[in-house]
Formats: sequence, structure tokens, C-alpha cells
Amino acid sequence: MRVHALEASGGLIYAQMGRFQSAAKPDDPAGTSDEAAAAKDESGNAISNGARNIWITETALATGLNVSYMAQQIAIFGIVVGVALLLTGVGLVILAFAVFGRHDHRKQALGT
Repeated sequence: MRVHALEASGGLIYAQMGRFQSAAKPDDPAGTSDEAAAAKDESGNAISNGARNIWITETALATGLNVSYMAQQIAIFGIVVGVALLLTGVGLVILAFAVFGRHDHRKQALGT
């Protein structure tokens, strides 16, 4: 995604671009941060730099992708830990029956 964002912005990163589309060079992805030199829309408001908005979208999508990958890995880890604890619990129950079961048999053998 970063490669495509760089291609769309002419090799410029987010911090190298201005907030607004330049009136002098409307096709320049660098744009301008000077609102007076910015291209205006029909109502007189400065037009935002579309190439810079691509970077905002790319960052949001990349973050969402990374967070979903991390959530999947945490879920898998939780399942593995749950299975490990379940097996530990089964092992401890078997151990408890083995230890307490012998104790009961010894009491019966002694007649108490």
C-alpha cells in the first residue's frame, strides 16, 4: 500500500505535501500550505490536496490491517493457552484421583 501511495503522490510523503491544492500548479502533488495561494472551489473555500488525502487513507487502512492481524494472533494465542490450561487441569484431576484414591484403599486395607 505504501508503494502505491508513493506512486500516487509523485514520491512525496505526507509531511512533504501542503494542505491545499496549489492554484498555480493544480497537478503538483506537493500543493501548498498557504491558503491564499490555494485553488478555490465555487464557494471560495480552499481545495484540499487530494494526494495528501491518499496518504491519510493509506495510513488508516494500513493501521486497520495491522490491528486485525494482531487481533487474529492474540485470538490464536488465547486458544492455545486455553487448550494448555485445559490439559493441565485434566492432568491435575488425574493426579488428584491417583493420590486420593490410593489413600482410600490404604484405609480400607487397614480396616479404618
